[in-house]
Amino acid sequence: MANNKMTKPLFCLLNILMLAACGRPLPHVDKGLLALAEQGDAQAQMKVGLACDQEEEYEEAARWYRMAAEQGVSEAQNNLGVMYKDGQGVDQDYAEATRWFRMAAMQDNMLAQMNLGWMYHAGKGVRQDADSARYWYMLAADKGHASAQLNLGILCLQQADTAAAVQWLQQAAEQGNSGAERILKKL
Repeated sequence: MANNKMTKPLFCLLNILMLAACGRPLPHVDKGLLALAEQGDAQAQMKVGLACDQEEEYEEAARWYRMAAEQGVSEAQNNLGVMYKDGQGVDQDYAEATRWFRMAAMQDNMLAQMNLGWMYHAGKGVRQDADSARYWYMLAADKGHASAQLNLGILCLQQADTAAAVQWLQQAAEQGNSGAERILKKL
């Protein structure tokens, strides 16, 4: 009888630990995709992270993004950086966000380049550095990223480089960026 009383709590504890280690059930994720992700497929892990993110299951999204990010998937690295920047699913940590953005940016991920530029521009997780911000913004802006073009235009205005600012703001406005359009009307 005493043995049975010990077995049930121990069994419950093991189940709780297994759920904590494996995450929770994900009914909105395709079972085949989930199986691939659980087997270590980095692209599947990225897709499971996206599905969780879309369902606002941020802790679960961060867990799957981390698995893919640690395998070098730049989109997952950028998304994990965003989660650290915003404190979604993880504790807000600008330095950790910057670390993940840098990894993805070094793989030529346009979103990460823009995000890393913002971190330098705002001085979040790194020392504020306009030259580094300009460098990273420019990499993304040259690829046509409208928000990077807007941010680069703003940075150029802050540096009194009006000609370059107008050039970048016009490119952003041509893509329908309303922030760029508003700034250009004021110039």
